[in-house]
Amino acid sequence: MTMRKIKHLKIDNNSDWLAYQRGLPKDIRAKAKAMQIPLTITRPLGLTKAASAAEITAAIEQHNKVFDDVVRMLRSTSEGTADKKQVMEDATALLEVRGVEQGALVDIDPMHPTFDATLDAALGIHQNQHSPQWDANYPDEQRMPEDLMSAVNTLLNTNKGHAQVHLFSDAAEHYKQYKQQEMQLKVTSEGKTKALQRAWNKDLKRLNDFMVFSGNQEFTSDNCNVALRLYRKHLLELHKTSPASAKRDLAPAAAALRKYAEEVAINVAVTTKLTIKEQRASAKQRPVVDVETELPLIWVAAHDDSYDHLFRLHAFGIFSGSTSSELIQSDVSDVYDDYFILRGTKRASRTRPVVIVNETHRQLLKQFKDYPKDDFGFTSICGQRATQTESMHSKLIKDQLYKATGNPALTAYSMRHTGKHLGELKGISELPTFKRMFGWASTSTTQDDYGAAGIYSNAMMTQFRDLTEQLTAGLQDFHSPTPTSKSNVVQLKR
Repeated sequence: MTMRKIKHLKIDNNSDWLAYQRGLPKDIRAKAKAMQIPLTITRPLGLTKAASAAEITAAIEQHNKVFDDVVRMLRSTSEGTADKKQVMEDATALLEVRGVEQGALVDIDPMHPTFDATLDAALGIHQNQHSPQWDANYPDEQRMPEDLMSAVNTLLNTNKGHAQVHLFSDAAEHYKQYKQQEMQLKVTSEGKTKALQRAWNKDLKRLNDFMVFSGNQEFTSDNCNVALRLYRKHLLELHKTSPASAKRDLAPAAAALRKYAEEVAINVAVTTKLTIKEQRASAKQRPVVDVETELPLIWVAAHDDSYDHLFRLHAFGIFSGSTSSELIQSDVSDVYDDYFILRGTKRASRTRPVVIVNETHRQLLKQFKDYPKDDFGFTSICGQRATQTESMHSKLIKDQLYKATGNPALTAYSMRHTGKHLGELKGISELPTFKRMFGWASTSTTQDDYGAAGIYSNAMMTQFRDLTEQLTAGLQDFHSPTPTSKSNVVQLKR
């Protein structure tokens, strides 16, 4: 590309220096003239003819942004239509086209001739628009919008780079970037990536809901704290029967504002305590498997290779409280002779060893041991299922439960609840070892941390196996790894 083909480039044949030149659109020239803005914007690029095309193009683009800001400012006819940040950008552009530096009045004595000259260069006749003689002296001139004049004065009296207006939208964008980076650090597999993205999508919607409710306000201490209090009140009214839902919906907004105050707008204090009383609404009752009539059917299905691999693992998971989201994030490399490590849990304390129930269970866990690893070096014990959505998993398990039992009420949640119910019937559900085996944390996080490594000890694994044998007692003993059981299902069905 030759220099002469670069749009808005002014080349002076009598000089080596290059400049930016662009005329204002016709529809705003009258307003520009009234505000003493040149009809043709010409600014030096600070480059010579020796500069590369890439350098020139980049410099042109910077000036194009200023030009666009000036055009937008001139086309804005109503005072107060732009937010404060927008007005500051307009003021910056105005000073740029008039060749006045930000901070030009810092430490300048008002009595010094430079002071008046700077004001004249920045504001022209509009520095006098509050004078009683304005209308008489300038009958055909429009006054400069007050918010724009105020912003210009702010910039003139603020050192370059120090004047910045922060908005709620800035905090939201900052938080989005932070969460994306955080997710990248947590990613260990393709399945984990999708799980994290699903969770973030929910929080992103909650954050956007807050932005719609509060509006894009200036990021000040008062605005932040008032907005959070009002939004908390709104959510508690919206979720009258579920304080937990209100707390969940409020959390991303509070986190975003606090994060921005801590890292960017450090003069802002987000101090509102967002306590939501932890009174619990009536817990949703999950249907559990009938241990006398339905559990034997599910047990048979777990050994039947006509059922889906994930469902069969989930069926064995009844005896350890394993969920599908945990199973799909568990790696084949973590499968050992007598146990495997269940990962992908909500809390670190829930990562735990799970007893391998029998040979069928072991073969299911090792089925994908030679499966290709994903980009993270991970292979799920669930194979390709690990890359599918949570809703697909839930539907699959529900359908397979119905196939096995004929009960349409049973869901994926029923499996983990059934394990607890079975433990209650066996009289072991309150044992600390049972709770550790199911990944239920104590009331103290510190307590969970102490001795955590001991969960993999031979002594603890022996206790886990004893409890597992109690939970599976009375169920059919399968000697074949993958027996065909269609006849059994028919025989046991109610």
